[in-house]
Amino acid sequence: MVDILDAARYFVFLSYGRKQYSLTPLKLQKILYLAQGWSYVWDNHAAFPDEFEAWQYGPVNEKVYEEFKRYGRSEIPEREGIGFLRDFEVTETLTAIWDEYGKKTAYDLVELTHQQKPWRDAYSQGTKITNNSIKKYFQSTYF
Repeated sequence: MVDILDAARYFVFLSYGRKQYSLTPLKLQKILYLAQGWSYVWDNHAAFPDEFEAWQYGPVNEKVYEEFKRYGRSEIPEREGIGFLRDFEVTETLTAIWDEYGKKTAYDLVELTHQQKPWRDAYSQGTKITNNSIKKYFQSTYF
């Protein structure tokens, strides 16, 4: 398990080093959410302990939002990236997620997350997206 800000910074690193797809704060939020879900499928545990809120444009982690909101709709600059995480299993998961979803636009990912039960339920109820709801959804859908 890693800190969600470290995971975010690793995605910034990947955005410049692996196929160089653009990474905005909005896209970063969706990628982190998907990484959490797939981590439950592939590794049977969370990639990070942090949870998400159900905002209008999909899952958002408040800590990541506060850290990167100054970039607005712009690409997060390369200097924000880190190229190493201490957890090899999480590193593998994040890299696989980037390879699969990095090529998609932020709005493609908004649409994808809007179709998923954890965001839909939390948004309609005005509650957080719990890691347990992410785990249940991804494991039931992809096992």
